[in-house]
Amino acid sequence: MIRTRLLSLFFTAAALLLLPGCTTFHREWYLWSPQSTKPVKTTLLFHPKTEPAPTPQSPYDGRWEGRWVSNKHRAPFSGEYESGRLQCVFTKIDPYRYRANFRAEWLLGASEVLAELYGHERGKTLHLKGQFPLKTIPGGVYKYEGTVTPTHFTLNYDAAYDTGTFELHKVQ
Repeated sequence: MIRTRLLSLFFTAAALLLLPGCTTFHREWYLWSPQSTKPVKTTLLFHPKTEPAPTPQSPYDGRWEGRWVSNKHRAPFSGEYESGRLQCVFTKIDPYRYRANFRAEWLLGASEVLAELYGHERGKTLHLKGQFPLKTIPGGVYKYEGTVTPTHFTLNYDAAYDTGTFELHKVQ
């Protein structure tokens, strides 16, 4: 009963905090799209502007889309493991560090996480391993391990609150 109340409180707070709007993630997602060189829609007070599309630094850079699946929590009515839509803008920082801007959709909203991932290339596969602190609800340290190829991105995560998998594919 306490767990149900905590989950209800968590989802209510998340829904209020994560109301739709223009975010850093949405801006990055748009910039990496093929349409990003077209003028941005503006009001009559502002002139349309264009920004150059980012230049990929590796074959893994760009937009990714897929699903997250929990290995710990089950959906309330179906009994299946909880899951949702997942998007990521992935960019290379240097030979061993990568920036991943994730946006995950949940039952009552969405959350965004900006993470620095550590990896090394072996052939055409990038192997990722490490951890990063999550400062949003529910918080904690997320440990991860996974692989990225030019077309497929798999990341297993483990935290005090949840464990699961991200499965993504590259999109244009």
